[in-house]
Amino acid sequence: MIRAVQIVRSPLERLYDSLSDEQRRQFNAMGNSGKGEREPGSAPLGGDLTTLCDQQAGGGFANLPVQRIEQVVRPNTQQQNALADLKKASEDAASDLRASCPTQMPQTPVARLDAVATRLKVMADAMKSVRPKLENFYASLSDEQKASFNTMGSPQPSHQSSGR
Repeated sequence: MIRAVQIVRSPLERLYDSLSDEQRRQFNAMGNSGKGEREPGSAPLGGDLTTLCDQQAGGGFANLPVQRIEQVVRPNTQQQNALADLKKASEDAASDLRASCPTQMPQTPVARLDAVATRLKVMADAMKSVRPKLENFYASLSDEQKASFNTMGSPQPSHQSSGR
């Protein structure tokens, strides 16, 4: 995806630079969520990175289920240290991801593409920083712990009785 953004950026910038002021205004409006000229009630055409960031702020790297991993895997002291390293890397990655989110949507298509490129790079860097810690933790597990970890999945939400 990063490479695709790099490939598209220069032609997009050349196209944008060739437009008249009115055409630029219309082009800018296409990608602004909640703005521009679109049908009432229709979805934004270009998406909104700030909204996406807000939706993802509490998830992903920040929600490493450490307590659930401890319950399922029951790590020993050495494994607890590796899990603590994984948790720290996950928290750091989540912080970097939050910091990469723009506070407001860039106005031009080129600026929006640059914001997406920045976000993608930070996401890739986050994965690169967390992966070795995950690999280290996983390598420290016994075969039985690995089997438990592999089938752990997400905790199922508790459903309250519907009273039927």
